[in-house]
Amino acid sequence: MRNRVDRVFAHTRVQQAFRYISDHEIDIEADQILLTKIPAPPFSEARRARQFVEELAKLRLNPTTDSMGNVIAAYDGMGENPVVIAAHLDTVFPASTPLQLQRNGRTLSLPGISDNGAGIVALLWAFRAGKESGIRFHRPVVAVGSVGEEGEGNLRGIRSLFSEPPWDGPESEFIAVDGAGLQRITHQALGSRRYRVRMAGPGGHSWADFGRPNPVQSMAAAIHMFCASAARQPGSSFNFGVIRGGISVNAIPREATMEIDLRSITTASLNDLENQLMRVVSDATRASGVECKLEMMGERPSGTTAIDSVIVQAALEVTRRFGIEPQPDIGSTDANIPISLGLPAIAIGAGGNSGNIHTPEEWFDPTHREQGIQRLLALIGVLAGLD
Repeated sequence: MRNRVDRVFAHTRVQQAFRYISDHEIDIEADQILLTKIPAPPFSEARRARQFVEELAKLRLNPTTDSMGNVIAAYDGMGENPVVIAAHLDTVFPASTPLQLQRNGRTLSLPGISDNGAGIVALLWAFRAGKESGIRFHRPVVAVGSVGEEGEGNLRGIRSLFSEPPWDGPESEFIAVDGAGLQRITHQALGSRRYRVRMAGPGGHSWADFGRPNPVQSMAAAIHMFCASAARQPGSSFNFGVIRGGISVNAIPREATMEIDLRSITTASLNDLENQLMRVVSDATRASGVECKLEMMGERPSGTTAIDSVIVQAALEVTRRFGIEPQPDIGSTDANIPISLGLPAIAIGAGGNSGNIHTPEEWFDPTHREQGIQRLLALIGVLAGLD
């Protein structure tokens, strides 16, 4: 592997591409801001996708948009066993979220500026630098701007992509570029199941009808029982992320809703959490007399790309060439789908640093961002080979 990496880093056109990336930070930042300021919640990514298509077309590529909304562009052409690089277009933020850029020195504050504005622009500029420097690859290389990675999107874009891949044959290697950073090499897919629980009762006046079944109180009892009995196990987590219900402080609610996120690195532990949730919801509704409906909102499969696989070893070795000691990691990304299918897949960061992810105060510091894009291009070169 070291020899393969040596050859890529010594390649004249790769060195030229590295310089091109370093010389265009102002333009990279401008593209990142442009794309991030287009609202793109799950199921509403079309405007941002159109802009991404426009940017890819400037590279003399032929981007297309599939039936799910993914943007797909081959670097030179489709074929067998491609290296596929994906960056998700969507964000967690509703379309109504104010997207007002604030600057503090070099740091940019804007909802979605890191997750996944940083990933989208890294993919775009890795391809741009490669084209401008005349790099050609042995294997097909394919860019994907995926939809539906966040929240209720449930990885729908990448699920669709791998259910009917636009390349020849079943084989591929996959890299998800997600958020900022250089250290993490996510090769283990964190599985998750997300549920929505609805409880309903007759409602009524808080005084005159006191004692009637109360969905909010029943839901609170279920949450308490779950948290008291489901202590966090290593490699697992749970979160009651959304609770809604009631119309007035002096009215017994007719309905309450909550949304729960269960996560684990193993299917067995995820099953235990799921069974516990079912049990406490059943006990709480039976004790209070409310009606209940439980539905799955989404499921992300777990799995692992072996640490000694070519793609992981290549990512580790390329990262070290930038003076960074990489950290094998666990995460929930678009890479979950190919990993679960037994395909070699990882997720990496786009460089720079970030914080307050998934909040309106999300920020991105572009310091050393160029290394993230250079690493991505070098990793593609190692995997796909260079002419």
